Amino acid sequence: MDLDRVRQLTAFDTPTVANGLERLGVRDPSFGYTGPDIRSLMPESGPRVGIAVTARMDTTSPGFINPPSMFDAWIRLMVEVASRHGPGAPIFAVMESVGLRPRYTVTIGDGMGTVMRLAGAVGFLTNGSIRDLEGVRGVPLPCWAAGVSPMHGIMTWLDIGSPVVIDGATIRTGDVIHADENGALVIPPDIADRVVDEASAVRKSEAAFFARLRAPEMTIEEYLKDSG
Repeated sequence: MDLDRVRQLTAFDTPTVANGLERLGVRDPSFGYTGPDIRSLMPESGPRVGIAVTARMDTTSPGFINPPSMFDAWIRLMVEVASRHGPGAPIFAVMESVGLRPRYTVTIGDGMGTVMRLAGAVGFLTNGSIRDLEGVRGVPLPCWAAGVSPMHGIMTWLDIGSPVVIDGATIRTGDVIHADENGALVIPPDIADRVVDEASAVRKSEAAFFARLRAPEMTIEEYLKDSG
């Protein structure tokens, strides 16, 4: 994977990248992206792209047993994955919330977010919630989540590095994640650098299409005649 080319995907919004990926014809376009249950909590941050590093956590099942934290091991995995791709490789931290109320599972706050940023994280994606929104915004660590919540129970880590499912999208450590205010897209790592040219072609095609639609002489009759 040519990481320099993958970084160029931040010049495009996520729908354009998704259309570029579809043009490659390597995956059924009916899956591989999040839906309305996941939203950008910092839409002003713009598009982000990074290499997924996954984990699973439950903070809503009741109990008083405080199991060992896997947070530091998760951070080490982020550093390890980043090191495979060279200095400054962007990481997209991905946490699947599980348990009795997954959407209420608070997976990070500003403390954890700050450490994740130090490990190279450029974004965070979860099907649960976050808290300390202003603090996380100040890290800065853009987040995609079900929402926010002020409280969590015992943080029970299930595992790190395993496949996870976020709002119907299966994500594996090493996948490429592209996300913006429209949601998050999963890109197979072996073809991620090829998506740049396809996204550029989509942008060029759409620009020509809208230029024709917005031309002063365009009418609905002309449109229908041209479209056959």
